[in-house]
Amino acid sequence: MLRFVAPCALALILAGCASNGMDLSQCRTADWRAIGYEDGSQGNGASALGGRRQDCAEHGVTPDFAAYMDGHGQGIAHFCRPQNGYQLGSSGYRYGGVCPAGLEETFLAAYGDGYGLYERRTTVNQLNKAIHRKQHRMKSLERRMAETTAALVSPQTPPSERLSIGVELKQVTEERIEIERDISQLEIDLVHAEREYQSYNESLARR
Repeated sequence: MLRFVAPCALALILAGCASNGMDLSQCRTADWRAIGYEDGSQGNGASALGGRRQDCAEHGVTPDFAAYMDGHGQGIAHFCRPQNGYQLGSSGYRYGGVCPAGLEETFLAAYGDGYGLYERRTTVNQLNKAIHRKQHRMKSLERRMAETTAALVSPQTPPSERLSIGVELKQVTEERIEIERDISQLEIDLVHAEREYQSYNESLARR
């Protein structure tokens, strides 16, 4: 799915790749056009050069700004392709606003399509998880109901404890009934969410 995104590009959308710094050898032999291309194709703004400039300044090396910017412009053009926007959107990552005006419109249109799919898929996943949590709680309550019922009818249970056991059994039973209702509603919501996801996905496929 993410074949259009260079390594680390997804993280860059949110916070930028962590730089390990450039050592003396790297600064002296740097192909600044290639570095600019790499930064641009990964979704980094041209401000990424600032960190590299700082690294190399410590070694008395000044980056080739013109070469970097030339490569960066080509990298950004690669990054801002509509198919890349779709992949990023469908993965749920936020756009960092790096595309130039001439490329941003088509990029954002594709990104919006992908993000719409991501939102609907997320809703389906969240509902499935919510149902799973409720079902897990239901099993716990049923075990507790069995234990309290057994204790309540056991001749070995002291009369002084029967009232508190009865109260607990009532509370557990009421919670179980409430969770049962919740599960029923969640299952209805899930059916609608799955239909919405499928319908949206099919509408994208028809374009």
